[in-house]
Amino acid sequence: MPHAPGMPIDGIPCSMKLATKSKNLLRTIPCGVLLAFAFASGARASLSDAQKREVVVTLTQNTASEFVVTVDHLQQRYRFATVVPDFESPVEGLTRQRALMGWKGEYLFVRHQCGQIARWRCTVDQIFVREKNRLRHLGAVESGACAELGCRFQPTTGVFVDLYDIYQVNPVTGATDSPPLPIARRHHHDGLQTDLDATWTMNQPAYLASLRCLNAVAQSGFAQPCERDETPWGALVFAAKLTHYTGRTQEREALFANQAVSYCKKSADTRCQWRVNGLKDYFQRFLPGAAPNNSPSPVTLTTPNEVQPKAFEMQKLEMGKAIPLKL
Repeated sequence: MPHAPGMPIDGIPCSMKLATKSKNLLRTIPCGVLLAFAFASGARASLSDAQKREVVVTLTQNTASEFVVTVDHLQQRYRFATVVPDFESPVEGLTRQRALMGWKGEYLFVRHQCGQIARWRCTVDQIFVREKNRLRHLGAVESGACAELGCRFQPTTGVFVDLYDIYQVNPVTGATDSPPLPIARRHHHDGLQTDLDATWTMNQPAYLASLRCLNAVAQSGFAQPCERDETPWGALVFAAKLTHYTGRTQEREALFANQAVSYCKKSADTRCQWRVNGLKDYFQRFLPGAAPNNSPSPVTLTTPNEVQPKAFEMQKLEMGKAIPLKL
């Protein structure tokens, strides 16, 4: 439930001190603003702890499980709304969120959720980096149910593992017809960009398992179950997604000339070839290496002095009145 400014949170007095291991964290919960702190990290990076502490992230409860997140650096402010679901008290909710916000190497990660688990990329990590004395929003990567800070970032390779969501919901296949497509993204001068070779390599185990599944269908029909609880149609869809997204023209053409033809010969579906043609045509409408599309809500760049929009104003609860979420 929202709390009025100046009131304690769940009976806890204002200026409650949070027990933390780091002396560099601001350990006060001001009333009305549920959490505000400057991040620092012991990880080796090009930024000093002093530079990291110039970036301050604030959580303010808005309506029920919705919080407003502000990321401040000098005269810059990034702002967005996030949902922190299923907590017993605001302190528990913000404690959980706090564990998912902080520095990992030179990158600041802030968890961002839409609260609708059925949506692809509903839960992401917003990524910020400090460049030339300014804070830059690089973009977001899918984080799912991962409970670790910056869990999709691989410091040794510099890869951010994301999810390409465009293919999942389309007129040809169902959202669960095949596993989602993980993609490898890297920090470039104009934001996050897909590394096609790394994406291809990263998906090789799943791709080869899909080909084995389709080759087994060609030899003995659908009696033999596929690996990873995959269906033969799902194997075909996944292989088609990967070969098109990574620009593997030779592999893609071989897939539709061989495995797809054998699949339809064994299938009892009279519309099999029509479905395969639709699959082939649909994926060609998208550029290889395109960026994911879905995000829980916009991340807006403002200034600390800019008036907060009405969409983020605290709302008074009234008996029997629904609490709208503004995501």
